[in-house]
Amino acid sequence: MRVCLYSFVLFLYRGLIRFAALFQTKAALMNEGQNQVWAGLEPHFKTNGKSVAWFHTASMGEFEQGRPIIESYKKENPTHFILVTFFSPSGYEVRKNYAGADYVSYLPLDGYFNSARFLDLVKPSLAVFVKYEFWHYYLTGLKKRGVPTILVSAIFRPNQVFFTWYGGFYRRLLDCFTHLFLQDQASADLLQRSNVTVAGDTRFDRVLDTLRNPVSWDLLTSFLDNQEFMVVGSAWQADMEVLIPLINSKKYPFKWVIAPHEIHPEELKSWEEQIELPVAYSQGPAREKAEVLFVNEVGRLANLYRGASFAYIGGAFGDGLHNTLEAAVFGPTVFFGNKNYLKFREARDLIELGLAFPVASTEELDQAMRVIYDVDDVFVNKQVQSRAFVQLQAGATERINQFVRNLAIDGRK
Repeated sequence: MRVCLYSFVLFLYRGLIRFAALFQTKAALMNEGQNQVWAGLEPHFKTNGKSVAWFHTASMGEFEQGRPIIESYKKENPTHFILVTFFSPSGYEVRKNYAGADYVSYLPLDGYFNSARFLDLVKPSLAVFVKYEFWHYYLTGLKKRGVPTILVSAIFRPNQVFFTWYGGFYRRLLDCFTHLFLQDQASADLLQRSNVTVAGDTRFDRVLDTLRNPVSWDLLTSFLDNQEFMVVGSAWQADMEVLIPLINSKKYPFKWVIAPHEIHPEELKSWEEQIELPVAYSQGPAREKAEVLFVNEVGRLANLYRGASFAYIGGAFGDGLHNTLEAAVFGPTVFFGNKNYLKFREARDLIELGLAFPVASTEELDQAMRVIYDVDDVFVNKQVQSRAFVQLQAGATERINQFVRNLAIDGRK
């Protein structure tokens, strides 16, 4: 009965995507991707004779968590075929040309026939799901075929469906995983399973790799001109309502680098009109003496924080806080909205260490920044502590890799 209900929900969801595609760009991209998915997959796999390692990530954030594992696996198994799939266009559209994979695709929407067709075509020797992906037909199909299937960087909370009286359908999906690698002990205590390992969060390894492999950007270097700066990463409208008054106050001798979560020209224009300092765009004509740079292109954010005095991370006033570790690894004290951040363990840890501050208003942000900025010792010490925090949490990728090495990864059958 639960399976029938699940299938009916998937049917409705597919219909909603088609309808929303008439009005929304994101839905249109997803609909087009689903329509073309088999045309892309079949030529790559009908004649493929290599062992296939399949990595599935929902969107961009999960991809960044899975990326260290993908790249480590590729390095150790250069003859294997690496398939990366996405559920969301916000991940696929940015990483569809990712060089670390042999092929990047949307995942065909879950269903009895779709999953069987996909698994019979791809014939994965290993399946890796990242964090929050629990597709019934895919997982049961993998188990039926005896494919080693692992979940990585997972985190579980008491309010999730698995731990409700009606959550048996989803609890049984956990039985499909060969092993689950968790971010923290609290998740392990909730699951109470023997096939779990508290490995940590692979994002720590990912951001450390970014730290160790600097990517220069001449445009940013020219814009900064050796001046202090603050980075605003993944900004939403609610975040800018807090930040714009502080920018206009000119209380700090900063240049400002602002990367929106999504690039909407009308929204950026609205922000520009409210800001009293000269504004430039990374994708736009050069503007001398600009003091605010809008980064209106994708793929730049992770490297923007290097050398920043402070960082503000968006999203917490809305659905949820974005990646704080990308900033913390470079040392700036981190700020974000005071709403939806509690489910992010790294944010809670940074707050406890005095390396991050949730703020409700422009005034609170200014007060928190001022206490740090005005005392050199405090400012420098927090930078050192922030980098150390990230370094001490690294190592999840190697723990997972060791498990994968011990699996018998057979070729295609």
